[in-house]
This record gives sequence, C-alpha cells and structure tokens, in this order.
Amino acid sequence: MGAGTGGFLPANVEYSLNWRVLGFTILISLLTGLLFGLAPAWRATSLDLSTALKESNRTAGSMSRSRVSKALVILQVAMSLVLLVGAGLFMRTLRNLERVELGFNQENLLLFTLDPGSNGYKDERLLRLYQQMFERFDALPQARAATAASIPLIAQYSNNSSLILPGETAQSGIEHMTNIQIVRENYLTTMEIPLLRGRHFNAHDDKSAPKVAVISETLARKYFAGEDPLGKRVGFEREPDDRIEIVGIARDIKYASQREENEPLIYMPWQQHTEQISQMFFAIRTTGDPTALVPAVRQAVREVDNNLPITEFKTQTALASETISPDRIFANLLSFFGILALSLAAIGLYGVLAYSVTQRTREIGIRLALGAQMSDVLRLVIWQGLKLVLIGLALGALAAFSLTRVIASQLYGVRATDPMTFIVVSTLLMIIALLACWIPARRATKVDPLIALRAE
Repeated sequence: MGAGTGGFLPANVEYSLNWRVLGFTILISLLTGLLFGLAPAWRATSLDLSTALKESNRTAGSMSRSRVSKALVILQVAMSLVLLVGAGLFMRTLRNLERVELGFNQENLLLFTLDPGSNGYKDERLLRLYQQMFERFDALPQARAATAASIPLIAQYSNNSSLILPGETAQSGIEHMTNIQIVRENYLTTMEIPLLRGRHFNAHDDKSAPKVAVISETLARKYFAGEDPLGKRVGFEREPDDRIEIVGIARDIKYASQREENEPLIYMPWQQHTEQISQMFFAIRTTGDPTALVPAVRQAVREVDNNLPITEFKTQTALASETISPDRIFANLLSFFGILALSLAAIGLYGVLAYSVTQRTREIGIRLALGAQMSDVLRLVIWQGLKLVLIGLALGALAAFSLTRVIASQLYGVRATDPMTFIVVSTLLMIIALLACWIPARRATKVDPLIALRAE
C-alpha cells in the first residue's frame, strides 16, 4: 500500500505559509525594484541640463522612451495571454475532475481509520474486535450501513499485485497487474457499487470457506477477453498456489484518484485475509450530515477498547476534494498571476496612449483644424493601442502554444491546445485593451484645435 501523486503538484506537499520563503520573496522583490530603479537614476545623474532644456517634445529621447514603453506593453500582453491560457486550462481541468463519475455514491459517507494492529490485535482476536465494532456501528442512530476496506477510495493510496490467471504459473513471466481491495462483505452495497453479475460476499465467506473474489468489469474485459470469468480461479504472484474463485463482477470505480483510467480491481472478503487488515478504513453511510455521527462513533469505539486510537474523521466528499487540491491551488495561482499581468498590461497600455495623446496634441489639433472628424481621431488612437495588443497576442499565442505542451500530461479532459480557451482568453484581452484605449481616445477627441496650435 502506498500514497501516490496526482495533478501538477505532489499530493503530500504541505501548503502552509513558509516564513523563510516569504522573507526571501520580499527580499528579492526589494532587490529587483532597487536594481531596475538604479538604471534610470544613474542616467538622470549624467543628463546634460543645457541639452535637456533645449529639447522639444519630439526628441529622439522621447521616441526612445516611447519604443521601450510599447515593447513593455507588448510583453505584458503576451505574458497575460500565456498565464490566462494556463489558468483557463487548469480551471477546466479542475471542473472536469470535480465532475468525474467515481462509480460509487460519495454522498453521506463518514470515513475514519482504526489500527488495532498497532495495539497487538491479530488473527482471531482481531476478527472478534472488528465484529464487535461492526455490531455497534450498524446500530448507531442515523447509520444506514457500516463497512470497511483496506484502502480508502480517492485518497492517492493503492495496493496492487500481479495476478496469475487460469492455466498460468508463477514462472510464466506474464504480468497481470490489478489493484486490490480487502472489504467487509457489505462493501459493494454500502458504497453503492453495482454488481453486474454473480453474487455478493456474505458472512459465510470466512476463513473456513473456499476463498472467493469479485472483480471489476475492466479486469474481466482485460484479462478474460471472450471468456466468462465467473467460476474461474486466479492466484497472486506472492502466493501462486493459493487460488481464489471469481464469484462476481462489479462495475468499475475510480480507485486512487479522479484522474486515473479505470484499472483492474479485485475485491476479497476481509475474514479470508486477516494478514492484510491490521489497519482498516471504515465508511458509514448516514441518513443525514455524516459529521454529526462523529461523537457516537468515538463512544462506540471506547465501549469496545478505550485505548484504541481512531483517526482521520472525514467525509468522502471532503477526501475527494483534498485529492484534487493541488490542481485547485495551481489553477488559483495561475488565475491570480494572470489577472495581475492583465491589470498591469491594461494600465501600461493606458499610460502609453495617454502619453502619446499628450505628445501628439498639436498633430491632433491640426487634423481637427483641417476637417478631421472626431471618429477619425478616435480610430487613430484606438488603432495605435490595438496594434500593440495584436502583436502581444501573436507573440503570446506562440509562447502559450509551446509552453502548454509541457503541461499537457497534467491536464484532464482538455487538450493543451484547446481552441476555445485560446479564443476566450484572446477575446477577454481584446475587450480589456479596448477599454484601456477608450479613455485616452475620448480625451483626444476633445482637443481644442486653437489651443493645440498655440502649443509649442
């Protein structure tokens, strides 16, 4: 049994605030501001005052600053597109993961863990303990059914081994990997996993009875293609001579995470595999809020063994949500930085156009004096801004198209080059750009030609 990883970030990452990282980030931010402030400050100290006073509004220095400003706006637009496309892809991935059909009903399930093995319980004593627990859990108010399994579902845990199929031996060299779930006999009905064929486990499937198993439809299809698996006997690589009869076929479920493809899965009754149940993950199907049952569960455990630790109370929906929390965090981070970059691009675009209108006041006045319409001036200024945005969008689209291929394996249910995401983000950027261009453009249309012509 082990914990796996899923999504863009490892599932076992601690997401609390690290003060060292925060301090380092603040220090780097201050140094960056200082570094980028030194260059213009140094340039200002070497400025020739006599030359500066003689320069007009249309000097080469002004043109140079204008080119730098425009280049920065283009870069900001491109960066905004890359970040927002990434955010869009991860937001769609998150939505798809939240809507994944798990194959069982995750509502109204209270989960918790018992580890009697750590207190010395084993063999018959362990079985009696679990039987006592089940009797009390089944009798709890608001409890429809109580069950247990060796692995919690959708928790990045797994237990797997290689099957030995009928007619094969341990030396055949053919690997048939399957996930394993050791369960109480009512597990499928409590978790509401449909049984497609065959029978459920029952209380008679104990240590004295022949070993039995229920398999998933993927296992049946993958390893028994064209055959009826019911009645067939399989073994495990670690116990090749211990054969288990297949008595049922259940519908596929998501086992370790929402992302995984449906994989082969075999269920086996807990009383026939006591060596694997020292720790069990319990699930109680409730009639109401599962968390309201926590005090009653604690009391039931204390009545059986006051020294038995009970841990990790969670609902199945909360556990499933935690499994995709790295995807949620990364989607939110990309969205935040994308919106921040978009805001900076809009402010930069507004600043460039406002400065341009100021520099071109006389030119605009001449155009108006010669008969130019307000709409002509409006188009002139807006087009000046849109050219920068279009260049930024083109560069950003190329960068996003290349970079999103890197994260393709981390997406779910959406392609890295999804055209809808690119179109929506580009449209959003164009709308924001138009709004940023509109205010300077409207200001330009209000230039008084007489005042503009008098300006030096």
